[in-house]
Amino acid sequence: MATKPLSSISPKCPKITVLMPVWNGSQHLAESIESILNQTFRDFELLIVDDGSNDTTPEIIKSYAKKDTRIRIITLNHGGIVKALNFGLVAASADWIARMDCDDVAQPERLERQWEAVNKHPGIVLCHTQIEFFGDSDLLCREARMVRSMSLTMLRLCHRCPITHPTVLYLKCAVLTARGYYESERHAEDFGLWGRLIGIGEFISLNKPLLRLRLHQFSVSKHSASEQLELSRKIAEAHCMRFMNLAEADSKRAVNLLQACRQSTTFKEWLWFLFFCLPRLRRWSIEMVLWIATETWTRVATCRLIS
Repeated sequence: MATKPLSSISPKCPKITVLMPVWNGSQHLAESIESILNQTFRDFELLIVDDGSNDTTPEIIKSYAKKDTRIRIITLNHGGIVKALNFGLVAASADWIARMDCDDVAQPERLERQWEAVNKHPGIVLCHTQIEFFGDSDLLCREARMVRSMSLTMLRLCHRCPITHPTVLYLKCAVLTARGYYESERHAEDFGLWGRLIGIGEFISLNKPLLRLRLHQFSVSKHSASEQLELSRKIAEAHCMRFMNLAEADSKRAVNLLQACRQSTTFKEWLWFLFFCLPRLRRWSIEMVLWIATETWTRVATCRLIS
């Protein structure tokens, strides 16, 4: 796919910085770069942070940078994804930052749709979108239902991450206020960040697949699945404590209940969550009430089937 020629030199202060960290990502890097350069929205810089790659990644990046002045390159000694993200976060020229991974593909209208969304809704600090999975057929799965309200987003953050990192467009100053990404949360650094950021401003979701998320055997989530699972659980417990003002023991109990298979928990436990934990949640919405009602009915039906 050929990139569209630039009609003019990129401005010094673009509206959006597309932040793409990469480490030895040569296999799919060209396709990802081209999907950004071919956006219908043109006022951006593509900031590629090369985290000490020792394959052909540097050559690929330079070949595109020679042809498109919107590309800016930062080269680091290899220090990991969190270091690369925080370095790029500070170095970004724009007020708004769109995340992009080096093996995914952005739909042509992604930036345009997200830019329109954040400008229509004051107080927004993050916009995320639906995704479409592609790649290894053995790893493909069904797209999850999009969470629309802040209240259900908070509740989901208490047991899983409902936001796909490379779909987000977020406000740089808000993320810096949230202290960026934590090295201690590596492999789940986005999950932790959303929990801190949700206390700073509003999130908005676009129920349209504006990113094609590639699944393959060498992806970070696949390679570090066990470590990511354990860390995500600890982050979920911290979110429960913060969002519902729970003690540590109650937070662990709530996460156990939300993450466990319905057949492995009692309805009595679910009632404890309904009447002790949920009333403490700071936000409510029709979407969240409907989710709770559906979950409660399903658990009632499950109990009847077991008995």
